[in-house]
Amino acid sequence: MTASLHALGCGRSAGAYYTEDPKREASPRFRDNYYARDNISGTWWSTSSSVVRNGSSIEKETFRDLCAGIDPRTGKSLVRGAGERHRAGWDITFSTPKSFGILWAAGTPEQRAILEAIQGDAVDQALQMVADERLIEVRLGAGGRLREAPSDIMVAKFPHFTSREGDPACHTHCVLLNSARSASDPKKYLTIEPRRVYAWQVVLGAAFRTTLSEKLVAMGFSVRAAGRDQFEIAGISDALIEQFSKRSRQIKAVVRGDASAAEKEVAALATRGDKASVPTGDELERRWRQELAAFGIDPWSAALAAGRKLGAHRGALRDYEFDPPEVPGDTPVALAASEIFRTESVATRKELLQRALAEASLQGGGIESVYAGLSEHAASGKLVRLDRDALPQHWTTAGLAAEEATLLRLTGERQRGSWFKPAAIEAALKHASILSEEQHEAIREVTSKDPTCVLEAGAGTGKTTLAKVVVDAAKRSGLTIVGLAPSWIAADELSRSAGIEAIAIARFRHEIDAGKRRPPDDKTLVIVDEAAMVGMRDMAAIFKACTGHVPSNALGDGSAKILLCGDRRQLASVAGGSALRAIADTIERSSTLRSVRRQTMDWQRAASVAMAQGDSEAGLRVYADEDRLEMVAGREAAETLAIKTWQDLRRLHGEDVIVVTRRNRDAVSLNLAAREILREEGKIQGPDIDLPAIDRDGEIVQLPLAMGDRIRFGETLPRHGVRNGTRGTVEQFFPSGDGSVRLAIRLEDGRVVEDAWTGFAVRRRSHQAGVPKIVHSVAGSAYSVQGRTAAATVYYVPGATDARETYVALTRHRNDVRIVVESGRLDAICRTHQVDPSVQPTKSVLLERLFSEARRYREKVNVADYVEDRLRFVRSGSVELPQVKNEMSLGLVARAARRIELAAQSLGLDRRRFIAELRRRALGLIPERPLYEGAASIVERVKSWSRTRAVLVERDPHEPSIS
Repeated sequence: MTASLHALGCGRSAGAYYTEDPKREASPRFRDNYYARDNISGTWWSTSSSVVRNGSSIEKETFRDLCAGIDPRTGKSLVRGAGERHRAGWDITFSTPKSFGILWAAGTPEQRAILEAIQGDAVDQALQMVADERLIEVRLGAGGRLREAPSDIMVAKFPHFTSREGDPACHTHCVLLNSARSASDPKKYLTIEPRRVYAWQVVLGAAFRTTLSEKLVAMGFSVRAAGRDQFEIAGISDALIEQFSKRSRQIKAVVRGDASAAEKEVAALATRGDKASVPTGDELERRWRQELAAFGIDPWSAALAAGRKLGAHRGALRDYEFDPPEVPGDTPVALAASEIFRTESVATRKELLQRALAEASLQGGGIESVYAGLSEHAASGKLVRLDRDALPQHWTTAGLAAEEATLLRLTGERQRGSWFKPAAIEAALKHASILSEEQHEAIREVTSKDPTCVLEAGAGTGKTTLAKVVVDAAKRSGLTIVGLAPSWIAADELSRSAGIEAIAIARFRHEIDAGKRRPPDDKTLVIVDEAAMVGMRDMAAIFKACTGHVPSNALGDGSAKILLCGDRRQLASVAGGSALRAIADTIERSSTLRSVRRQTMDWQRAASVAMAQGDSEAGLRVYADEDRLEMVAGREAAETLAIKTWQDLRRLHGEDVIVVTRRNRDAVSLNLAAREILREEGKIQGPDIDLPAIDRDGEIVQLPLAMGDRIRFGETLPRHGVRNGTRGTVEQFFPSGDGSVRLAIRLEDGRVVEDAWTGFAVRRRSHQAGVPKIVHSVAGSAYSVQGRTAAATVYYVPGATDARETYVALTRHRNDVRIVVESGRLDAICRTHQVDPSVQPTKSVLLERLFSEARRYREKVNVADYVEDRLRFVRSGSVELPQVKNEMSLGLVARAARRIELAAQSLGLDRRRFIAELRRRALGLIPERPLYEGAASIVERVKSWSRTRAVLVERDPHEPSIS
């Protein structure tokens, strides 16, 4: 990470590392002492120089006084609580790329001075962003509940140039002192609230890198992408970088390269050596020259030559399959915005700046170019503000706003009709197998005269059985039935389970737009399965087609009946927005299936019900209590246990056992381990053939295949009748003399398809032409298994999880599920929050950390969540900025009152009396009298529903809470 943030201790001694460390470095300014005794080799950065002067040298006693909250000018307390218990501040460390440090080490004194100036300027620009973006606030009022931006921020900057192993590593410690001047009372200094700095540290790192890149490109260098939004200087090889990365190698020897930041921090502490044992001064300089000589190159000459040859690296335009980029262009802001709006309807300022700065750093641009681009796109209307803040915190585009408004308008305007015949409904119900009362009620609701119906069905609640009855009633009513799903694998599942034609929504949109498919008419039932995973644009296209709003080359009468089936608590749509929530809020009614039928054990069904109602933590706790959860430290040990658990479950429940995890790279590792087991069992035979394939992350890799391998197709191949997500088994290889390979693959439906390896690839014009998108299929991500049922499941948790992933992973099975958790990550996180990181956390502490992750639930936001007048937005499709927050919005009041009314009605309370009581309390008419019987109960229950996002109290961020 380019910018890291750590809290310091308390009092004058908290800054001892910066003032007393005896380690000497190789920089000419540091040859004699790491820091001078009385005048530390550091400088002050201040926004108004009220206590210390910006750019002046740091004196040891001044720095120590400020660490204790003491005014160095008077010796008196500068802030309340000054002294040895005063939190000194926070260390923001900005680290340059390793190639920058190599150039510095190889440079002349003049060249080093230039690079040091660039590093210092980049630090100043990043610190200026802290002030400009108002990331620091001071606490005011009783208990420090009020916040304001301070008028003076003080930061002590200490540049360092080597690592603890003596490698060149240019970095700057910026000590953000816990004292800042109040803007409302310039005579007062207050402690600060650094929460937003923590949240923005990745953005600050991106700002630092952007300035470095801009200055380096101006010098004639070029930069190259180095992964995770990082860059290195072109011409400096990876081998040379590795040679001067001894500290990184020490940490990697303890943890894997993809370890979390907390794991790396703990590993860094555990492997930290004594600085005194590292050579310094001329001896260290000689070591660097020897190491450079072994490579036989001059880094400066090589880097400048690469800069002349390559120029600045330009960001590449993304490949969009269906919808064009939201913000056209190849500027950093345009690329960043289009990337974000592929998956979100609303972009926050933080993520927009972070992505734009990352793009700018690869293009050799600067921070100012990003801010200028943001202003330009806002002025031109390409980016639309959603709040009146001085620094707008949320953005969308006119196109996204218009699409969402269209969907809401069509949903509200659709008229009731008579699609289902009453006799047909009764006949279908009579003909159906045993149905629960809940299913009976749901069937009558979704076959009503309402034009749009929502069926919220939790995992394993019998949605398939219900769908069959609805389809039967539709056929008896003479309706044409069209099935849609966000993926081909889900569409095929809908076809098999309901016995209807079903296609992917992307194909439906293409055929409608091209005039190859007649739009649904008033004799049609459209069933959209996995509707919670459908993005706003796709859902709007469906509603346009079903209501006659179609392109001129397509004919249709519109007014089709639409049934949306989904579960908002499972995985959300990849595309932007929460379309199902927007529709459910508009029609204000839905049917819900809660009784779980998939799991065979009562306690597992109960856990599934709890998770379906929004409490994934409760479900996870149940499985932990039933000894279905094991923790083991270390990735290799955890993967080994996961595969052993998979073997055990296969012995009990057969081959239909899947492994679910979060990240694609973890699935790759698990699949390779599973192959070894299958080969030992004789299910995989013959030598491996390594073939080029596109993995789940879109990269070309060598995929080992042999006879018996289980594979999964990642794209649709019409000529083979293969859908995206189809699974199969390699049955035979047919090598040819020209080096190509033909394969025979038996699909899960029993068919055998045969073709050359390149024949299993879709046509592409890029460098990936002729490369199939195929992966091994024993293990996969939660997204790849949603909608699937298996005999048993292994849920492997090597990284951070959340409520949605937990819910999906723990509801795929019929018979059993086992959870394997890599505990080293949890251990590292817990240690970083402890006073003494050397103390090992207990198992219960680790479990509580895991359970807290299962509580995290993020719902995608919609544009309508930020508009003040929802009705006006729906009618016009344009966004009007909200009024001052203190003003009353009748639209907000109406929606809040309606939801309170529904909540009271649901609980059987006198809604009029309850609302009147709330109004009297709000007006202060009866402050001393408690709420009438039942009112306090509803407040607590509404609070609980809000936490679990139950349908009655899901609300936008601007609506008031009755609590």
